[in-house]
Amino acid sequence: MVKKATDKRQKPKLSAEHELMRIDDIWKSEGYVERVRFEAGLLVGEEGGRLSFDDCLFKDVSFAGSDLKSAEFVDVRFDTCDFSNANLQNATFHRCEIVNSKLTGTDFANSSMGHTLVSECDGRYMNFSFSRMKEVEFSTCNLTDSEFYECTFKGVRFKLCKMDNINFMETELNGVDLSESTYDRIEVTLPKIAGCIVSTDQAIGFARVLGLSVKEE
Repeated sequence: MVKKATDKRQKPKLSAEHELMRIDDIWKSEGYVERVRFEAGLLVGEEGGRLSFDDCLFKDVSFAGSDLKSAEFVDVRFDTCDFSNANLQNATFHRCEIVNSKLTGTDFANSSMGHTLVSECDGRYMNFSFSRMKEVEFSTCNLTDSEFYECTFKGVRFKLCKMDNINFMETELNGVDLSESTYDRIEVTLPKIAGCIVSTDQAIGFARVLGLSVKEE
């Protein structure tokens, strides 16, 4: 019997109360925002600007199309937000939760994610290439056609996700549990799938990729 990885993910450390700030006032804070909540509005990145958020709440906020390269989010919760086609390359997420949000086409390339939950999100066409993830959980998300090329995983979990056409090429999948998720086709590097946890049906699919003829009873 395969022993599943223990969930060691830490939840965001959030204050009991947060000051309400207009999203348009973020750039007046000299790039650092702490213990604040945002409700609605559109955040547009500024050229050369870098933002850092600590102990913050975002509700119904749109980041769609924004350039937020190298942004930092620590102890942050996003609820019903829109990151469609946002540029979050080299961004850092630590003890964050992204819930019921739109992540279609979001570029997280070369980002760093630790102790982060992505739940009930539309994450089609996301790009996580070359990213580093530790204690990250994707739960009940649509990850179809997303890129996880040459990522570094430690304690990464996929629960009840749609994962068709995901690209895991050059990513070590040892200990990664795909058994509760569904896909017709994924791309993997064969030497790097050892130790990946899959269902019986998924194992048959991998066997065929390896060139084995599977006799089904």
